[in-house]
Amino acid sequence: MKVLMIGRSRSIAFDDLRKYWGKVDFAKPPHIPLRRYDLVIGQEPTPRIGIPAYIAAKLTGAKLVMEVHADYIHSALSPLQKSIAIHLLKRCDLVRAVSGKIARELEGLGIRNVAMIPSIYIKTDIYRPVKPHQEREPIILSVGRLVKQKNFPLLLNAFKILIEEVPEAKLIIIGRGPLENEILEYVRRLDLKNSFKLVKRWLSEEDLVKMYNDTSILAITSHYEGGPRVAFEAGACETPFVSTPVGILPEVVKDGVGGFFVKRREPHELAEKIVTLLQDQELRQEMGENLREIVIQNFEWNKAVRRYAESYLSLLGS
Repeated sequence: MKVLMIGRSRSIAFDDLRKYWGKVDFAKPPHIPLRRYDLVIGQEPTPRIGIPAYIAAKLTGAKLVMEVHADYIHSALSPLQKSIAIHLLKRCDLVRAVSGKIARELEGLGIRNVAMIPSIYIKTDIYRPVKPHQEREPIILSVGRLVKQKNFPLLLNAFKILIEEVPEAKLIIIGRGPLENEILEYVRRLDLKNSFKLVKRWLSEEDLVKMYNDTSILAITSHYEGGPRVAFEAGACETPFVSTPVGILPEVVKDGVGGFFVKRREPHELAEKIVTLLQDQELRQEMGENLREIVIQNFEWNKAVRRYAESYLSLLGS
């Protein structure tokens, strides 16, 4: 079997997928090899990725799979981009949606052959708890690219409210992106610099696991997501979340079991949920333990990668 994946970056499971698929190439437009392939995978249906994937499949005689990793088609694409994406998706042999919500949205657009295949793969032997919550500091952590999708103003405004009640709390954001200066200016205006830290680099896996274990709560304020993966990485370290209801997270974790969801993207509700967890160490510990068990059952690395790989093997077999 020969597979060509086209996208912005390689899947984190790229090397493991070769165990199932055999020959796997990765290409980033505009540099697309036109060899003979059995399967072409476009990691998104946008013009930048989707059109080259469609052309490559046509020219090489391969079956075409397009993946939708976040619910952005309605919220983040221009009318022209949306029209192109729908046109491409309707011409695929299979469309991968990484959450049930995305799958339902695609089917509502008249797209057939949609399969819900999550994109969360967690090495639970590496991402694991090493520090109980009684030893953790009142740190709220956020991890992600510094882009509008992540809605950092909501988090910063909520943090301004909550430090009135928990003045010893700290907020750490780990990430890089075009909004770095805007975020720092927001912090300055809210006078948060003594309680805030921006880590402007991506951490090693070892350092990230340590950070998750030092942290009391993971905060997610995104407008849309596919996973988000960081919720399950932190969860494997028994760190609960407070999150907007995005991605696959609310489909596999009930509110109040592994964390809290905010019903409104509004700072007072977000601050209230975070304060509740900061002030209840036993509840954080219980939620963290629940969340790790959910991750092990649903997203353990080997099981999750095999499920993904075998789904595409079934397509070729059919």
